[in-house]
Amino acid sequence: MKAQAFSFEIKDLMIQFVAAFDNVIIKRYNDQRQAMEKIQVRYVYAPKQRVLYDIVNRSQNITLPVVAVSIGGVSRDNNRVFNKLSGFYFNRTQNEDQRGFTSAFYGSPVPVNIDVNMSIIAKYQSDMDQILSNFVPYNDPYIIISWKVPDTVDLAIDQEIRSEVLWNGNVSMTYPTDINASEKYRITADTSFTIKGWLFKDLRNNTAENIYFVDSNFYTSSDISLLQTLSG
Repeated sequence: MKAQAFSFEIKDLMIQFVAAFDNVIIKRYNDQRQAMEKIQVRYVYAPKQRVLYDIVNRSQNITLPVVAVSIGGVSRDNNRVFNKLSGFYFNRTQNEDQRGFTSAFYGSPVPVNIDVNMSIIAKYQSDMDQILSNFVPYNDPYIIISWKVPDTVDLAIDQEIRSEVLWNGNVSMTYPTDINASEKYRITADTSFTIKGWLFKDLRNNTAENIYFVDSNFYTSSDISLLQTLSG
């Protein structure tokens, strides 16, 4: 356990997740439903409780609407364990005609489910509706994010990984029911996603010489019968 098998997999997946939902623009409408103003929705990596604390205590730093994203947990996905093979060897060179290169052992990565919590905090119902309309129609029931096998694996050619992001299909809404004069009206919506990711093993000191020639003798079926007759 002294080997550090760390390749930023979870961080890279979260960056891809936020990038898939970021750059949301909502509009403020007048009574005739004409757009009067455009607002960029802020995305922050923090639990909802932390964002609400900052709104109350540092209102000058947090403006609504805001979307808070945080990891809820990581678990092994038994449904994606296809076999018990520990891995396989791959050539470190891109050119199959080259000789004298070693192959590295590619340890089978561990399939993990990354549970992601998303909380939307808005001042107006129209803002909330627009944010929901921005991602709900496209997560029916999932989206795909693309990333590559980590550089620490040291593949000769970059390999793409496509991970499903499954939406749980539910959005719970919370409205303020008992507020005083000093508190601002806020609407919150909570939902969650599951990213089908992978965690890679450490690959150090797992190399082997390539095999290019195999000495063997081949016989046709008639020759085998003749050899059996002669030996008998």
